[in-house]
Parts: sequence; structure tokens; C-alpha cells
Amino acid sequence: MAVKKRFPYRAAFTACQGSCGEGEAVCRYRCLGCGKCEKVCKFSAISVAGGKALVDEEKCIGCGMCVKACPQGIIRIHECANHIAVKCSNKDKGKEALVCPVSCIGCGMCVRVCTAEAVKVVDHLAVIDETRCLGCGMCAVKCPRHAIVDLRGILTP
Repeated sequence: MAVKKRFPYRAAFTACQGSCGEGEAVCRYRCLGCGKCEKVCKFSAISVAGGKALVDEEKCIGCGMCVKACPQGIIRIHECANHIAVKCSNKDKGKEALVCPVSCIGCGMCVRVCTAEAVKVVDHLAVIDETRCLGCGMCAVKCPRHAIVDLRGILTP
């Protein structure tokens, strides 16, 4: 069943890539895979697989129920027209964030390459202002840790 979306089209995404360490050395900001987001989604747009919440953007209407239900606060709503997103929620500084191979370490490379001045580092984590972002993907391409991604998988894997 197709869901009619309202313009501007919005959808949720999980700001965690799911490779957050093992054993004692795990990211404390990771997706817990608890399924609370999946349970509150009336549109079956979220599933938990491999210990991580996955969002089907085609089904998601961006209602925000999953955002409210997530105990880690890692599910975010974005404008569907903007495919560039920070897929990390780790606010640890530099070396402490290295527990995850794709964590943002707040290096600022994304800030330096963004010609639209849409990226800032807040609490050691890159944040994209979608109202300013042009969607060029330079921040994703230049991110040394691959914490910024193209949700379509075109500019980044």
C-alpha cells in the first residue's frame, strides 16, 4: 500500500551505521536494536535487523513517532530531497570516538569543504543545516571516517 506523503517530503533515518565496536569497547551512542521505534511505526517503515533500526524511506511519512520512542535519540527526520546525512551520533572527543570505525571525530574537514556553510561541528559531531545544504556531497566524499553519507549510496558506499 502506497502512503500519500505531504510536501515537503520528509522521512526518518538512523544516525548510526551499526558498526559500533564489540565487547567492552562499544559506542554508548549506538542503536540498541531494542525495537521501540519499530513498534510505534504505524506505516511499517522501520525494521530492526542486525541489531540496528533500518528505515524504508518509501514507506516513512516523517511523523516523528520513532524519534520520540528512540531511547538513544539517534533517529532523526530529514528532508527527502537532501540525501546527505551524518550517520553518527557519537559526541565523544577525538580518540574516544574511535571505538567505532565510522564515527565522527569532529575533525572539521566537512566544515572546510562545504561551500554553502551548511556544516558545523557541535559537541565533537558534524551537524548539517538542511536549509543551507546544497546536496553536493563534498562533505560526505571528504569525510575521513565516512560518518557523513549519501543516503542514496551514490557518492558514498
